Amino acid sequence: MHFETATTEETITSLHISIYHPQAAVFKSLNFNEKQKFRVDESIKFGRETKICYFPLVDRRASRIQFAIQAFRHSDSSELYFEVKNTSVRAPLSVNGIVLGHLNRIDLPRNCILQFGEYQFHLEKDNGEDREHFEILLTLSLVPFCQEPIVETLPLPVSESGISNDLNMPAAQCHFKSAVETDENEL
Repeated sequence: MHFETATTEETITSLHISIYHPQAAVFKSLNFNEKQKFRVDESIKFGRETKICYFPLVDRRASRIQFAIQAFRHSDSSELYFEVKNTSVRAPLSVNGIVLGHLNRIDLPRNCILQFGEYQFHLEKDNGEDREHFEILLTLSLVPFCQEPIVETLPLPVSESGISNDLNMPAAQCHFKSAVETDENEL
């Protein structure tokens, strides 16, 4: 085949999702390290309900549908973006420390951490040219991405005046863990 007549293959947008939970058995029904291809109009759901969720979580504490990831494009761009929507009534979902309540959604940055309960998801997007498909690659992490998991939130305390004071509540912070070299003489 001549170089001029060879067809070029489009690259595909990829969403790499590393997942962590202290009890990795909750992920036993997931396929790791295999790229899975989806149409851009599909809503990718994570949760307990195996008939609805493409990525089921084997955990009674997880909601039937915990959250959904949806691809979209801005009107002035051909680049594929993703948003996440918290579909759980019971558990808030945190995206890089921003807490989403039930049915709240947010555009996902190129690199982010999603958390609910003891679950942690590190998402990283690589752009591609294919306008009809994207792929997801799941990997299992044996170490958490964040120091402190987001636990089920309790209602905010209400002062005696009846006004809640959430301005002084600390925001959850998450930092990537990285290896640190130390000299054995420093120990």
